[in-house]
Amino acid sequence: MRAKEKPATRRSLFWRIVLFVFMLGALSIGTLSGYFYASSKAVRKTVSAVWQYRGLDVAQAFPGQSSVTVLLLGSDENRDNQKRIYTKRTRSDTIMLAHFDFVNRRISVLSIPRDTRVHVPEHGTHKINSAMALGGPELTAETIRQWLDVPVDHYVVIYYSAFRRAVDLLGGIDIYVDKPLHYDDNWGDLHVHLEPGLHHLNGEQALGYVRIRSVDNDLGRIERQQKFLAAVKEHFRHPSTYLKLPQLLDAVDENLTTTLSYGQMLALAWFAKSVPSRNIQMVTLPCRAGRSYVYADEAEARELVDRLFNSSSSSNLSPPLPVSTIQ
Repeated sequence: MRAKEKPATRRSLFWRIVLFVFMLGALSIGTLSGYFYASSKAVRKTVSAVWQYRGLDVAQAFPGQSSVTVLLLGSDENRDNQKRIYTKRTRSDTIMLAHFDFVNRRISVLSIPRDTRVHVPEHGTHKINSAMALGGPELTAETIRQWLDVPVDHYVVIYYSAFRRAVDLLGGIDIYVDKPLHYDDNWGDLHVHLEPGLHHLNGEQALGYVRIRSVDNDLGRIERQQKFLAAVKEHFRHPSTYLKLPQLLDAVDENLTTTLSYGQMLALAWFAKSVPSRNIQMVTLPCRAGRSYVYADEAEARELVDRLFNSSSSSNLSPPLPVSTIQ
């Protein structure tokens, strides 16, 4: 009789152990989630956004819209040789126009060289990056609207201090450097020293990699920026990355100026995560480099922009939201 009870006893013991492990895991997750929620302002805002937009659904975040176009600007402070900030409003180092097509589940990113010659409304002919210094992101958006005849629904300005911090929090990014990159600029607080080969870049090195252009030109820098974005996307395939999200969200959250609400940004990020790589297109504005300016091929540029941003799914867009700084 006792011999018959042994298998049942063993099964009972097995399931008790399984139940204990699950309870321990649930307790750990609950404790970790509670810690993240209590310690991170961004996590608390994220939880609120998930409830508000029903799981970060773009249809809820952008009601009645089949697509949205966002101007992405990278900016930094000018510093003197003692690293003191001496101007607050600087030119934009990075200019990208991202189109999120919700219907066809596509994302198109157009990089615009910072030295592109354009007409800046009420200021005459300038390099496009000067629009940021002359009138902020609003003037940059209006310049692009008039120049390329494309809707710019929102803008996001990210400061490079956040970029450095985010890369460091991710534990660095792996990049293969094609050629020697060496440059020192005390005024721009930019120092780059990288030899060809595979590198694990920290925040400072990554910032130099995406900003340097003295070794080639603005078009070469755009190519590096797009390569870096692809490497970051690949980095997020590692599950361990998600444990760093609370700190990462806080770092970015504190260094953004945007017309998007926090929840809308998360909804776009969640949408981007679900879009297959084959449906993400990164292109550079058709242009040729001159001595002082980059000159756009107007006809080819307009054809490209019309194909990427003015499709039938881009209609019924609502006007931009009032400017706000993420807090």
